[in-house]
Order: sequence, then structure tokens, then C-alpha cells
Amino acid sequence: MRHIPLRTETPDSDWVKKAESLLKELKVAPDAATRNEIIDDNSDVWGELKQWLLSLSHQKCWFSEAKDCFSHWDVEHYRPKKSAKDVDGTAHDGYWWLAFDWQNFRICGNVGNRKKGTFFPLRTGCPRCAPHGDHRHEDAQLLDPIDEDDPALLSFNFEGRAIPAAHITDTWEKDRVEYSVERYNLDFPPLMDKRKTVWAECWDRIQEYLKELASYHADKNNGIAKDRYKQAAKRVRDLMREEKELSAVARACVLSTGDRRLAGLLQSA
Repeated sequence: MRHIPLRTETPDSDWVKKAESLLKELKVAPDAATRNEIIDDNSDVWGELKQWLLSLSHQKCWFSEAKDCFSHWDVEHYRPKKSAKDVDGTAHDGYWWLAFDWQNFRICGNVGNRKKGTFFPLRTGCPRCAPHGDHRHEDAQLLDPIDEDDPALLSFNFEGRAIPAAHITDTWEKDRVEYSVERYNLDFPPLMDKRKTVWAECWDRIQEYLKELASYHADKNNGIAKDRYKQAAKRVRDLMREEKELSAVARACVLSTGDRRLAGLLQSA
């Protein structure tokens, strides 16, 4: 998972006007059934933003970072629009006022979106937001790729599994990661297989870099050795570029070495 800068972006003004008009209809609807009918009748509206949303993630799923092994892309509502379920399945009213709010849209492969469904649990004792209330009062259990801090909570191992990041000490943060892995189906077997491939490739490139770096330090007057280690460094950085598929897996692989000589690669990728 990589951070998606949705909070600083705005879609086409015509689309925004259409969404605002639909929100006005939802506000004056007499009951939930009428609101749901309005939402269902206009379900193509958020689909109109799919390509724009995909452009923010270099055509990758916002949750898995996959391009093709997590199935077709859905425009997913982070806060469910009709019904919101707790971990145990207890249902609450959905966030209908966010049905056409692009800040509530996420791109998700339908493998993950189908598994997530309408689940949106909050921390125990945390009240749910009333219509048009301040969502900052909610402590959501699901990780959110548009939150700058959430992607760093999720890491990976050489088996291709999604795991809590090593630096996590807070129980709630660990619970959030583990629940998100389950609910977004982030250990989907084809996805794990791709992660293992990326990890193995990154590990090989890391070893090549360390070997070339050692050769350079052994003979710093050798310009060829310097060029070789710089090219090896570039090959590691390339796997961590934001636009690369599963780039967070490559970053996790580099971090797993604990080698301070690789710190510069993390900062420049």
C-alpha cells in the first residue's frame, strides 16, 4: 500500500456539480428506501471517476498495489453508503451522504472489494458519525490509503504475506493491520505469489549492490567499480519507485535487511 494524495485533488467541475445535485436529492429524501433508490439509480456516477482515480495510483489498486492479479477495478466507497457493519456483522446505517463524495472513493480490485463488502468497524466505544458530521471523531479499523500514516503500518515478508510493520508497538494499530489484511483479502494467493517474485528479485538486486559497493570501497580509485555500484543501486531503487507494481514489497525487502548502507536507497526511491 502506498499513500494516495486524494485529499489534495479535485475531479472535473461538471462531475462535482452532478455529485452536489445528487447530494441535495439525498438530503431531502423522506426515508432510507428513497435514498437507496437514488443511490442505486445513479451508481454509474462514481464509475465515471474510475480512470481519474486510477491515474492517482499509476493504474494500481490502492490497497494491494496490484495491476492485474487482484481482478478488475471497482470504485469502492471507503465508508459504505447504505449499511456499515461491525466486526461481528452488526449493521448500522450507512454513510449515505458520502455516496457521491469523491473523497470517499477508493480504487480496489474486486477480489478485495467483494470481501470487504459493507464492513466498516470502528474502535470499541467509538461513536459513529451522524450525517454530515466530522469523520475525524471516528477511529476506523480498516486502513485507508489516503491517510499518510496508514500505508506505513502495513509490511510484507519473503513468503509474500501482508504483515504488521516491525515498528508497530500499539495493539490497536496491529489489530487494524491484521483486520485489514483479512477484510481486503490482501493474502489472496495469486497476489502472494507476485509478492514473492518481487521480493526475490529485490533481494538479488540488493546482494548485487552490496557486492559492488564492497568492491568500490576496496579500491576507491577504480572509476569502473564506482559506476557498477551506482548502477546496482539504481536497479534496487527502480523496484521501489511509486509507479512500480508492488513497490511497497520491495521497500519492505530493503528494510528487512536492517543494513544502514541501504538507507539512502529508501530515501531516494
